[in-house]
Amino acid sequence: MPFDYNDYCAFIESSKQDSTFSYTCNLDKLQWREFVVGEIFEVKATKNGIDKNKLSGKKGKIPYITRTENQNGVDDFIAEQENYLKNERNVIIIGLDTQTAFYHNSEFYTGQNIQILKNANLNQYNALFMIQALRNLMTKFNWGGNGATLTRLKRGKILLPIDSKGNPNYAFMESFMKNLEQKHLQKILAYYTHKLDSSGGGG
Repeated sequence: MPFDYNDYCAFIESSKQDSTFSYTCNLDKLQWREFVVGEIFEVKATKNGIDKNKLSGKKGKIPYITRTENQNGVDDFIAEQENYLKNERNVIIIGLDTQTAFYHNSEFYTGQNIQILKNANLNQYNALFMIQALRNLMTKFNWGGNGATLTRLKRGKILLPIDSKGNPNYAFMESFMKNLEQKHLQKILAYYTHKLDSSGGGG
């Protein structure tokens, strides 16, 4: 669920008028700063980069993540792989050469050239916010002198909102994405309600 500055401004304006919105914030007061990726994330390569032709072939419930842009990076669901370690849950997964980034909250296996980003404050909502910042960073990588490498990812900087102590404002990022998600759901519900009424359905 990507966002841009216009989304952010609309979010602030709507939150001022929404009495049910629990996290108040003023656009003029919110501060931002750059953070080095390697300082706010533990960045490491996947535990096992498994070629797909080396998988056991049995179907299961464990995601097999590759650098594809589709299906949140999930190429397949497979059974336990006896000779390979699973990666832990609640992390951001990066495919540097394809500039893909996803959040996963379950254990998984991966293909090759996958990087794992871990942060103790991560959850499914603030992760989506930070993923957009990471994608913006990766667009600056190329295959010349600034090619996409694990070292450059660690040294790269992303812009995030900060709290009163100058740390990443995880609470705001979570609330922002929850609000954005709710607005999307409301639009979908309104659309289908309108379609149902127009067709004379609904019982």
